[in-house]
Parts: sequence; C-alpha cells; structure tokens
Amino acid sequence: MKKKKKFLQLALSGDLIESPPGGFGIFRKREQTVLIDIVRLIRRASRHSSIDGLLLSLRHTHMGWAQAEEIKSALAEMIQCGKLVYSYLEQPGNRDFYLVSESTRVIMPPAALLDLVGLRGEVFFFRKALDQLGVEAELFSVGRYKSAGEMFQRMSLSEASREMLDSILSDFHSRLVASVAQRTGVAVREAEHLIDCGPYSARKAQEKGLIDGIVYEYELKDFAEKEVGRLHTVPAAKFKTGEGRIRRWLTFRRPQIAVIEAEGMISTGESRRGSGRRPILGSRTLVEQLRDARKRKRVKAVILRLNTPGGSGLASDLIWREVRLTDEKKPVIASFGNVAASGGYYVAAACRMILASESTLTGSIGVIGGKFNLKGLFQSLGITVDEVAKGVRAGYTSIARPFREAEAAAFRDQLVEFYEELFLKRVSEGRSLDPETTRAAAGGRVWTGNQAMARKLIDRIGGLLEALEAAKSEAGLSDRRTRIVIYTPRRSLRDLLPVQMEHRLTDRILALAPYLPR
Repeated sequence: MKKKKKFLQLALSGDLIESPPGGFGIFRKREQTVLIDIVRLIRRASRHSSIDGLLLSLRHTHMGWAQAEEIKSALAEMIQCGKLVYSYLEQPGNRDFYLVSESTRVIMPPAALLDLVGLRGEVFFFRKALDQLGVEAELFSVGRYKSAGEMFQRMSLSEASREMLDSILSDFHSRLVASVAQRTGVAVREAEHLIDCGPYSARKAQEKGLIDGIVYEYELKDFAEKEVGRLHTVPAAKFKTGEGRIRRWLTFRRPQIAVIEAEGMISTGESRRGSGRRPILGSRTLVEQLRDARKRKRVKAVILRLNTPGGSGLASDLIWREVRLTDEKKPVIASFGNVAASGGYYVAAACRMILASESTLTGSIGVIGGKFNLKGLFQSLGITVDEVAKGVRAGYTSIARPFREAEAAAFRDQLVEFYEELFLKRVSEGRSLDPETTRAAAGGRVWTGNQAMARKLIDRIGGLLEALEAAKSEAGLSDRRTRIVIYTPRRSLRDLLPVQMEHRLTDRILALAPYLPR
C-alpha cells in the first residue's frame, strides 16, 4: 500500500503581529498570529524529512508588504527544498497574490474576486478644513522630502513628495508584475496588461492562468490528493517549532540570541498603547531591555526588530546610545519590519548590521517639528485666553497664539542643528559613509529596502530568519545550537482591557482618584 504523504496544514487570518500578544483569557485579542512563529514553522517544515508539503489558507489577513515578503521567502525556500505548496485565497488582493505567487497551486472559492489591480498611494490633505476651523499648522521640516506635515499645510502633493511616492510605488509594482509574470509564464508587458485588466472573478482568474483551481477551503485537501495521492494532514498547532520543556531544561546553558521587539511611534517613557490601541515604543522600556540583554552572560547577540515610523528625536537618541553601548559588548543586528524610518532608522544606525525586506520602507533621514495654532478656532468659539508670563519666549509652545518671528527662527535652528550635528553624523559614522553620500540619501526621503540597499543604508536583504543567522555568525555561533529569547513590553492592566471596558473602568478610576489613599 502506497504510503500517505504528510502535509502541514496552516491557516492565516486576522492580524499578523510582530511580537507575542499580551493579555490572558478574555483580555487576549483573538485572530492574531505572530510573524516569527509563522516563518520559523515554514522553515522547519521545509527541512523536516517527514513533511512533503503545505496546505496554506489565507482567509482575511491584515499584514504589511514586508511581512508578506518574509512569508513569501519562506514558501519559496520550501519549494526549493522539493516540497509542494497548495495555497487557498479567500479574499485575495495584490498583497495576498504576491505572497503565494510561487506556490505549486493557487486555489480560490467560486464566488471570490481576485482584486489584482495594481498599486495606488492616496494622501488626504486637511489644509482647507483647518483654515475653515481657524487652525494653523506651524510645522517646520528639514529635508526636501520630509513631507509628514504637508497634509496639514498643503492641498496637494509637493513635487518632491510626488517623486518619492512614485519611486516607492514603482519599486513595489515592478515586483508585483514580476510575480504575475512568473505565475502565468508570460512576458513582463503581458503581466502588466493582466494587472491593468483586473479585478478577476475566480473563473476569469483561472482562464488567465493566475490561479489553478476553483474549490472551497474544505475541498483543498481533496484537490491536492487528486494530484499527489492520499494525504495525511498535520495541523500547524501540533507541529512543534521549538523544544519541549524537558529538553529546554536539560539544555538551559545553550547560548542565547535576544530578539527585542521595537514597534510603534517612538516616545519617551514606558512602552504602552495609544489611541486606537496602536503601540507606542517607549525609550525607557527599550533602554531597560537593551541593558538587560547586555548584562546577561548567556545572551551572545541581540536582534533589534524595528517596526516604527519614528517619533521623538530625544527618545530616539536615548535608544541609539543604549544600542551603541550594547553593540560594543555583543553584536546588535537590526531587522526591519514593514517600516523603520526617521527615528527608527536613527536607532538602527548604531547597529552592527542592518537587514530589511525588499518592501520595507526606511530612510526618512530628516526632521520635522512645530505646533498647531488654535487662536482662530478659539476666537470663533468665543474662547479668550489670558496669561501671565516671565520671559520673552515663555509661551512659544502655546496653542493659543502663533510663533513670533524670533521664536520660529530659534525653533528652526534647533531642528537644523539636530539634523546636521546628530542625525547625519550618526548615520555617517554608523554606516561608515562619507558625509556627501549620507546627505544624498537623506533629505527626509523614504526608500524601499531595495533602494536603501543600493544607497548603502542597509547591509543585506532579508527577514527575521536571515537576521538570526547573521547574529549567530557575528557572535561566532554559526556551528552551535542557540536559544531565542524574545523581549516584549510588559502590558499594563489598561493595555490588556478591551477598548470599551478600558474607557469605562479608567473613567471611574479617574473619578475616584482624589479619594484614593496616597
């Protein structure tokens, strides 16, 4: 009797997150998958002699392009190892198709729509609305391409912003076109035409060679069996990617690689959740984690996994200093996620090596700062403001009045000094670049991973697994087994609570605050 082939069965849905979720029981958010768990799972299956293939289901996923690319690379490695990959797409768009484009077979249900239509960047501008409200955005930027403030000060893209956005989309689009060409076996021009003629029903997608079959998810196994024979499926939850507790206890002396998750807008203080439950990367939290990893003797190298658009210049510099101190004692490898720009890149400049995916958005070496002047809004609402001040510039940060000319000049000088004396020099020294090369790559311009590589802003194209290999190599552990230790921010009770419950509970606590014992 012919032996059954063993296929790993993996379903992805909901949010793809960078670090293990906080919380417990009812407080833990459902439908979350940790990226490093997925790529390690696929890598292990690729190299496991008993696994013959993968049944992958993408239902309704939320992930960035760089995250999709890391999974795509893991799938490509699996195929290179002689395994088969059958992928099911339930609500596929550009990113989902790109992710599974190298699969052995791609399947869709009958009523699904393949939303393969190309890429578009859309920017909203609030200048006119702010004018009507009597709000003035007094924002100053250093760097021609530093465009974060344009949405509040303009009504359309500046020439520099349009150039930058077009360059980024062109890079992404070229890889999407290449994936369509590879999947269908057509020339690049015809692949571009296929994208221009989208979207496609499941039937049309199959006719064009974009997918290979039309079945429901529960029929995916039957579809594969028609081609490869009888299958035995192994649920992902039962396929161990690590060691058991006893094994870990017996091998506790193994050298460790610390993975420190650095996600969210950079700010001073503790890491926390901001409005909309978005993570805030606190400098104090990250500094403490770096110090802890630096002091631990069994930790031989550190991977700083950055997924941040930047934020506070002060907080970024505090983290930069701690990264540098840590790298002087043991190698620190930067691994970029979907975005590592502005302050995120500032921090990475102190790392020994930087890796990024082709789709990572990085760079943005520039500075922006300022305030919103609400004087006109207050006047229209009948709100008056009075003050008593000591010092000519004591109220320069007030939202009730505009900057005075001397105050604006002083503020701009501070931004220029930070850019010239800190940011550019940190990058030049950390990347071993001459000042002119750094300046040419700076100016606030955002680059894709591919573009950053060409400008020596990163060292290598790769994801988390490649960063782990680089960390082992730099620490002299290439031939040794190591243990991964993941550092994640501690979650406060506020972070663990669902949004509605959080607001109700915190409101009541704040109301009782004057009466609580101190």
